[in-house]
Formats: sequence, structure tokens, C-alpha cells
Amino acid sequence: QVITDPTAALALYNKGELDQVSLTTSQQIKKYKNSKNLKIYNNSRTDYIEYNQTGKVKGLTNAKIREALNLATDRKSISQSVSEGLDGIPTGMTPAGLAKTATGGDFAKAAAKATAYAYNIKKAKKLFAEGMKEAGLKKLTLTVEATSDSSTTKPTLDTIQQSWSELPGLTVKEKYVPFKQRLQDAINQNFDVLLTAWGADYAEPLTFLNMFVTDGANNDGKWSNKQYDTLINNASDRDALSDTKRTADEIKAEKTLYDDSAVNPVDWMNAAILSNSKVKGVQYFSSGAPYYFWNAYRSKK
Repeated sequence: QVITDPTAALALYNKGELDQVSLTTSQQIKKYKNSKNLKIYNNSRTDYIEYNQTGKVKGLTNAKIREALNLATDRKSISQSVSEGLDGIPTGMTPAGLAKTATGGDFAKAAAKATAYAYNIKKAKKLFAEGMKEAGLKKLTLTVEATSDSSTTKPTLDTIQQSWSELPGLTVKEKYVPFKQRLQDAINQNFDVLLTAWGADYAEPLTFLNMFVTDGANNDGKWSNKQYDTLINNASDRDALSDTKRTADEIKAEKTLYDDSAVNPVDWMNAAILSNSKVKGVQYFSSGAPYYFWNAYRSKK
């Protein structure tokens, strides 16, 4: 059933009219955090920020300003405000639990050794001041756009606005639009800063990393880096059949995104689900279509 109101959906579940419901607000998660029917699934979804780097937005073509914004992003607080801390704190664009390295380890954990996304407001202030000077700016106003159709965007943006506003000379505004308009604004680069998301189509890092090649269909910020393009091309073609070489390319790609502050991963979204214990055999997958019901059945007990 399509039910847009999360309160109404939960009410129907509690009445026994739904067998499964997603908990989409921190209040709901807090209330049912210890329920025996609560299941937490790896959603393989990264919520992230794109910066308009076309030159239309003052300051955002400056790498130090972007790095400062990344450093001023309190990801732990975002996770707490959105999901009571159930969501993952990102160390890269590729979420944990999606893919393995050539040696069998988790790709995200291996890539984290090459990146260092962290909250450091002191360093952020210093870099922001240097970047503003390089860009010839004394004041900067940035509007962060997000969809109004999600219950998670408001607490995310509120947390970002609070920490970013500590940067000297920066004013941060929030803008909420319907999902369809947010997509159109992304396509047209009609934004300053965009809160967006991507979920894995398949269990391999390229489902995230190939978005940011030059002129890629999902590269809304229009960031461009020749070294990155070469790495993704190699991982997709020359090194595709070698797990060792492909993994090395992909880790270098994650590092390149980090080093240039190309994007800003803010949250690894997990799925909090209340499920009727009498329903058995539902399969969940972290990439592609999440739910498979072909083996599902209802038990009498």
C-alpha cells in the first residue's frame, strides 16, 4: 500500500492491517527501538551533498571552501537526529556492507584507510577563512536544497545549518521542494548545495563511484577530474576482471573524491522495519530490489 503519512502507516500496522511498516522518523525509532519485531537492514544508501561547481555559485569552485564545509559536517549528530544513531556514519561514498575487496574484507572499511571524513570545526574555520580570501570573498550565502517529501531531510539540514553557520562569514539557508522539482533542479544545476541520495543498483562500488565521472548523468555538481575519470574507466574496463586491480582503482577513486572534496557523504541510511512475526520467508537484499516475497508465508503461531 502507498501511504505517505508515516503516522498513519504505523497506526495501520498496530491495528494489524499491515504486516510490515518502515519507521521513518527518529520519534518512531526511539519508541520501537527495543521492539522484538524491529529489524534493521543495510539499505546500501548514501545521503550526500553535491556542490554546484559550474562557477555559477561563488566560492564553491574553491577546494578549501568545500573541504571546510565537509569538515564542518557533524555526521554523528546527523545520524542521531535522523535515526537515533541507527544509521551509519559514512567514511566514503560506498556504504559499509555492500561489497568485498579481493581479499574478502569490506570495501568501505578498506577505503576508509585512504579517506578521513571527520568533524573538525576548528580546522574547518581555518580552511574556510583561507578559501574565502583566495576567492576574494568576505561574506557568502549558501542555500541548501532538499526534498520536502522525506521525513529525514529537515533534521539533516537543521544539523548542517547549525554547524556550517559557525564558519566565519557564511550564512546558510534551507530550501525544501517536491522531489520532482529537486530532480529537475539537479539536472539544470539550479542549486547552490543539494542534499541528495543514491541507493545501490548492484553490489559493487562502481554503482556509486561511476556517478562522478566528467559529464556523468548523475554528476549534478559538474565536478571534473581527469585522474578520477581514468580510475573509473580502468575499473570498468581494463581491470574489470581482476578483483585486486579493480579494488585498487576504486579505493584510489574514493581517495580522489575525498582529497578534492568533490562531494560530501553525510549519512549511510539503514532501513528500520517493523515486521509481523507471523510472516516468514521474506528476503531482503541491500542492492537492487530490496524485498523478495516468493518464499513468504504466514504461520499460524
